Amino acid sequence: MQRLRRQLPFLRSVLQEANRFKRQDLLQHANAHQINAVSELVLNLSKNKIPVTPPIVAQLRPYKKVLRDLGRRQHSVKKRRAWLVQQKGQGLFEGLHHVLCQCARPTH
Repeated sequence: MQRLRRQLPFLRSVLQEANRFKRQDLLQHANAHQINAVSELVLNLSKNKIPVTPPIVAQLRPYKKVLRDLGRRQHSVKKRRAWLVQQKGQGLFEGLHHVLCQCARPTH
């Protein structure tokens, strides 16, 4: 979770970006720590460490294979970056943005 807090501005900018080409540019020029932060977000999601509502899970269901591959740290940063850049629609990034909002929400 520390990595997520450290890379929060990058994660928000990538996941909120509506323009596909700007998002791809941000991901192409991201360093390894930023790509690892996206992977950690996906890993925490897959291990149920982030409470997620059923509509968000349904939105991410079509991207199940990509999410599993992104969550595996044994894949190189280059491969994980390529998988993120290949995503054309906004469904994956919109769903991950909702997950990030659930994760970054302060708990009392």
